[in-house]
Amino acid sequence: MDSEKITGARFLTVSKFQSIKSKILIFSLMATILPSLVLGCLSYMQSSKLLRDKLSNELNNATVQASGKLDQWLKERLYDLRVFSSSYIISENLADMLVEGHSKFETSAARRHIKAYLKSVGDKFNLYENLILLNREGVPIVTGADQGSDPPLPEIWLQQLRKDLLDGGKTELPAHVDRKALIIAETVKGSDGGMLGILAAKVNLDAIRAILKRQSQGGIDQVYLLDSTGRLLVSSTAIDAGLLRFSTIGSKGASKSKIQVGNPTEYINYQDRAVIGTAVPVSFKDWIMVAEMDKKSAYAEIVLLRRITVLIVSALMLCIGIPAYIFGHRLVRPVRRLSEEAARVASGDLDVDIPVSGLSEVSYLTQVFNHMVYSLRRNREKLSSANLALRETNEELHQISITDGLTGLFNRNHIMELLGREKSHAQLTHGRLSVLMIDIDYFKKINDTYGHPVGDTVMVRLAETLTASVRECDFVGRYGGEEFIVILPDSTVDNALITAERIRKNVGNLQFIEDRESFSVTVSVGVAGFPDNGERTESILTQADNALYQAKDEGRNRVVMAESEIRPGLAKVHLLPGAKRAASDDA
Repeated sequence: MDSEKITGARFLTVSKFQSIKSKILIFSLMATILPSLVLGCLSYMQSSKLLRDKLSNELNNATVQASGKLDQWLKERLYDLRVFSSSYIISENLADMLVEGHSKFETSAARRHIKAYLKSVGDKFNLYENLILLNREGVPIVTGADQGSDPPLPEIWLQQLRKDLLDGGKTELPAHVDRKALIIAETVKGSDGGMLGILAAKVNLDAIRAILKRQSQGGIDQVYLLDSTGRLLVSSTAIDAGLLRFSTIGSKGASKSKIQVGNPTEYINYQDRAVIGTAVPVSFKDWIMVAEMDKKSAYAEIVLLRRITVLIVSALMLCIGIPAYIFGHRLVRPVRRLSEEAARVASGDLDVDIPVSGLSEVSYLTQVFNHMVYSLRRNREKLSSANLALRETNEELHQISITDGLTGLFNRNHIMELLGREKSHAQLTHGRLSVLMIDIDYFKKINDTYGHPVGDTVMVRLAETLTASVRECDFVGRYGGEEFIVILPDSTVDNALITAERIRKNVGNLQFIEDRESFSVTVSVGVAGFPDNGERTESILTQADNALYQAKDEGRNRVVMAESEIRPGLAKVHLLPGAKRAASDDA
């Protein structure tokens, strides 16, 4: 009863936090860390407040200055466009194009004059990528760029323009920024003050980017110009606008970088970097200016202070923790080692020998433990030797039980088990199986003439010849007396006939010498197969045995195939090349 309890017991797992060494170490560290953490937190909070005020001022200055310079620059571009649109070349030629009744030639000439003027302005002012003249319905009619060299105006801007044209109360035309240019527009008025059309300009964004880039200095990494929805218009460095989108006050979007207007905000930018940014509105077109700096650089001072605090706390931990650890380790090391080796023994590993040191109670317990493990190891070695000897004896007995003592072939019981197994496999896989029944011709005469020892020699030689004449996957056994059986898996009866004839010839080539007299032996072979000669094992053996007796009756030293049950009209086949001549010689 006690042994059953020990075998099924679950050993206690000692918690690291409940060990003696852990308790000593934890107490020492807590007494050191708590005061240090309180002072460090107070210092960190105060320094963080001062740093945030400093960062807020730097970011606000950068955005306000960038916004003011951008406003001034945009006013200058609108003034330029107003000057271009008031040119008499545009107004007079556009008026001629709108007059009904003019010929195509006059209209074409007016268009050429306008195009030449727009092209000359674009060549003189590199800031403008292209100037496009639109009619009163907002449809482009003349462009300063060559045919096909400039992409069309954005459809979203054209739709907004046409909408504003329908609303007669609006005096300010829409502006638009795509990924390459700023599009602004000014009305073209005739001599009577009425609107003739619209002059649109594509302004290169490099000038705006230069304004923003001048503000991205002194710790400011990036300056962005956004529209009212938070979409990126231009930045101080060239980036893909599709990578960046902000969520400002009044807009929502979980996939956007969230930033508050007027307040420093921490967020992850398009480069997956932690940054701090501030946004301020731009008076032109409700745009927003954003300036950001790297969070790591911004908080470098507080990080340094935090590292110093951590360093001080760590030094205190080392100064107190290391001695506490050494003391606890020396206290519990012998007990831990003994418990670890006991766990190894419990798991079956008896290769354990703990060194004994000192004269304490633990040393005595270690010595007793080593003696116990030695006794267990010696008893297990004895048991292993006995099991090995028993296994070898069982293997020998098994081999004796399935083999014939004289020939070394499978005996009748085992060869019949193999036949049943192979027949079942062939039946399951719809395969083929053939059986050869072999009998030594005139074997009694050999025993009577030369004696039974010579007959035994003939049997042994015959068994070796049978084994050498078949495949490795075939099975050869002694059926009884001078009769043998060969099982040919995955073999048709036609292939079995070839094997049987090979056996007959190989046996006939054997020569035996007794008292200076040489003699040879022959065999008769009966062939049957599955499913040709039946579905049952007994039927196949009966058919093979009948074929063997027919070979005996027809003169021995020959191979006879049993008649097929599948094709009952087929005559019996005898594979006897030279067999009749050999039979007459024997007679």
